[in-house]
Amino acid sequence: MKKANVFSSAHCEPSSIKVLQLTDMHLMASVDDQLVGVNTEESFLSILSLAQQQSWPPDLIFLTGDLSQDGSIQSYQRLIEHLKKLGIPCYVLPGNHDTSSTLTSLFSTPPVMYQPFLHHKQWLFAFLNSETPGEEGGTLNEQEVANLQQEIDAHPAKHVLICLHHQLKPVGSQWLDSMCVANPASLLYLIENNPSVQGIIHGHVHQSFSSTIAGSPVYSTPSTCFQFKPFSQEFAIDNIAPGYRWLSLTPNGGIHTDVIRLATTPNNLDQNSAGY
Repeated sequence: MKKANVFSSAHCEPSSIKVLQLTDMHLMASVDDQLVGVNTEESFLSILSLAQQQSWPPDLIFLTGDLSQDGSIQSYQRLIEHLKKLGIPCYVLPGNHDTSSTLTSLFSTPPVMYQPFLHHKQWLFAFLNSETPGEEGGTLNEQEVANLQQEIDAHPAKHVLICLHHQLKPVGSQWLDSMCVANPASLLYLIENNPSVQGIIHGHVHQSFSSTIAGSPVYSTPSTCFQFKPFSQEFAIDNIAPGYRWLSLTPNGGIHTDVIRLATTPNNLDQNSAGY
């Protein structure tokens, strides 16, 4: 039986901003390429189809990094074409498999954009770059954090949602947490000292996770392809289906959110993979 549209349910006020978060697509140069046995292109398109069935239409779509696995121009161009067909404003940011310069060059035309800030109704969205060239872990650009503080100061009435790829705090998996943001202090200080920051969303960890920083909720989101097993000490693939996160952001700063997954894991998922 088809589920009700989450954006039509009672917790979603008519004036709320409806957002979809998609993350860690790991698309590749060829549509036939696979990663840990998964055709990442097919899995991504299955998630788009699921979202169109259950959470449509959103006002905005955020793609929080690792858009590509191999950094190929072909993978980014196909992603842009897929997103253009949706007719929804989309905003991307880089993960450790992307480069910010490539995103700046390719994602520069609406409706698919890479930009530092977005103002929409009562909300300010910040898209921070945590990509570290040649590394899997994350590093924040201190000037970007300073720019965010200036943007908050210039728009004190706006509620703020911070979006980035890498996790700011540990998620409980030793190998993944070795790749947290390495220099979180300035952003943590900003969050702690600006009550207008209502939440933080990120990707990278290929799993659903929630916590808080200074009272603000922090959410990670499943990958659109394969998932990492929670609380694992070493690299481990989880036997759970891909998904996406929806968020309903109210005019008074409230956040309602949940994760929706496909009914089954991708065909040929290799749970015994030693890496990707």
